[in-house]
Amino acid sequence: MKIKTLLALAGLVLLGGLIWRQGFNAAETPADTLPLLAAFPLYLWLTLPRKWRKEPATRPPVTAWVGLGLLVLGALADWSLLLALGWVAMLDAFQGHFVEKMPRRFLVLPLLGFPWVTQNLASVGWVFRYTGAAAVQAAFTAMGVEVHREGTLLLIRNLPLSVEPACAGLNVLQSMLIVGCLMVCMRVPAGKFFWLCIAALVPLAWIANTARIFMLGCAGLVCGADFARGWFHQWGGWLVLCLMFLLCERLFTLFAARRKLAR
Repeated sequence: MKIKTLLALAGLVLLGGLIWRQGFNAAETPADTLPLLAAFPLYLWLTLPRKWRKEPATRPPVTAWVGLGLLVLGALADWSLLLALGWVAMLDAFQGHFVEKMPRRFLVLPLLGFPWVTQNLASVGWVFRYTGAAAVQAAFTAMGVEVHREGTLLLIRNLPLSVEPACAGLNVLQSMLIVGCLMVCMRVPAGKFFWLCIAALVPLAWIANTARIFMLGCAGLVCGADFARGWFHQWGGWLVLCLMFLLCERLFTLFAARRKLAR
């Protein structure tokens, strides 16, 4: 690897670290953002093997200028999503300049590695939790269990269950999107169907998180409030990631097989 390539790579890594650290420091619960870092080694693994160009491309890719513009806008607006998009555009430019034939569709994975969902899409997170709580209320009511709900606070008989942003100990939505994105990248080939599956990750994440809320309620009713508030609640974040993984693995494998048969 030549000095020019190493310097460009070091600059890209340094820039990414600064953007990530800014989001980490701004987070209400900084420790909850650490699982998002897994997106970057997963991307490196997915894009193996890579072949470095003997000579870099003569002109910088257009995405270099796009990335620079997004970084400037993100810095001026103090908006983490724009900074993350700018960095991903710069990564694409680096790969186009120094590496041969890198799949662009995998770039959605490092985009999700930056902590921007909870900072810039807080309203989406609130809707995610509010509708999940409403669905769990409907499920328990259908089972004949008395439930009272105020926003994201559920009172199941005399068991309080609050659906808070950090109650799982993880950035639940973004962590689930990373898990689902990994499964899409592994199972689904390039094309329109790939992006349809990426779009489907949000409702799948909602289903997994709602199932977790429902299981917490069931655990509290059957085993008591102390059990539901104890280790079962603390490990709920990992449980929902496993649910998301299983949902995506089964669904995308099935879809990919049916598409092959249709051809």
